Amino acid sequence: MHRTPADHETTTEPTAEMLVSTAPATPPVTLSKRITTALAFLCGCMALLMTGFGIIVPVFPQRLEALGLGAETLALMEGAFGLGMFLFSTPLGTLADRIGRKPVVLISLVGFIVTNLVLATVNIPLVFILIRFVEGVIISGLMPASMAMVGDTVPRAKQGRWIGFITTAQAAGFALGPGIGGFLYQAWGFSSPFLISAAIAFIASLLALVMLPETLSEHVREQVRLRRGNKRQDEKGSNGASPRVSAMLWAFMPLLIVDCGITFIYPFVLPQYPFFFAKVLGYSAAQFGVIVSVYGLALAASPVLLGRLSEVFPKKLLIVLGSLLYSALNVGMLFLHQYALLIGAAMVTGIGNALLIPALSTIYLGATAEQNRSQVMGIRGTAISLGTLLGPLAQALASPWITPQLTFAIGIALSFVITLLAFVVLKP
Repeated sequence: MHRTPADHETTTEPTAEMLVSTAPATPPVTLSKRITTALAFLCGCMALLMTGFGIIVPVFPQRLEALGLGAETLALMEGAFGLGMFLFSTPLGTLADRIGRKPVVLISLVGFIVTNLVLATVNIPLVFILIRFVEGVIISGLMPASMAMVGDTVPRAKQGRWIGFITTAQAAGFALGPGIGGFLYQAWGFSSPFLISAAIAFIASLLALVMLPETLSEHVREQVRLRRGNKRQDEKGSNGASPRVSAMLWAFMPLLIVDCGITFIYPFVLPQYPFFFAKVLGYSAAQFGVIVSVYGLALAASPVLLGRLSEVFPKKLLIVLGSLLYSALNVGMLFLHQYALLIGAAMVTGIGNALLIPALSTIYLGATAEQNRSQVMGIRGTAISLGTLLGPLAQALASPWITPQLTFAIGIALSFVITLLAFVVLKP
């Protein structure tokens, strides 16, 4: 059922039919030059931020070791970061629907600057953990706002392409960052990667302030604020939760399960990889690093090459195929122990993930309106963060009782369950 703009003023909740339908809309042929420039800048901004994020990754273990701290502190820091993203992805996505996309992007960039400056100067373990939590909170708003910008400005048939560009920018930035960070640490000491990371984010924030337009209209922002003020009491249920958010959760539940499940798999199996590589297969740490790099390169390059497939083929086909391919590395670890085959399996896994991301994102964006687009992407971010949190926790609890081979088999089984779910709930 088609809705008029007036209908959207009274309700913006997605229905189950909206969720599972993947019929393409009829879009304009081209984007304006201004919008294309803004989206290209958004990709560059994402690459800069992820480069800055990657720069500090290899420094944490050395810094903690120099302070007499160990893996448990690092685990608490990363757990705090994931917890911040899990708790605040939805609230910051909702905020981007109220005040606009650009302010939330700027908040993420400026907050990243501040947290890096603090990390460059403090040597207190508790502060490390607290700052990483704050950093997770701040970063959690970036992706919902960015995806909402794509949904605001790009016709549905072209959204997969631009989501692919953003994914590539993220992956490329994160791939470059650790190498740069290791060099900076060796050349200029502990603080330099954090300071350089802050400088990169500062440049990105200045450029965003000048070049990034606000894509959420003032009219829609005013509607959201008025509706929130007038219906604050009516929207509260007996437990204090918003029925509207609950309706969104229910409508998008199949896709949220797919996102959470896909995100869960590799954090769950990854802790077993390096030990299995060394003790069972007899490969070196450097050879394992090549496997990880091949996966990252495939993930970075594939969206540019494959992002347009979501404009041609049904989203259901791409999601089902991507879910199947995503199991390739676990299949390789279980059955294909030749190094060349493992490299190929890592590449296929990256390609599978690259097929999933644009297709899933396009369905989310196609089932939303301006008033709730960023909120829905924030809910999605919460599901993804939940998978990231639960994966390592489940492995930590299960590892004394299961073998590496059983771990890989569980990963394969989860991929097939997700594939079956996508096949059943999504319409062609």
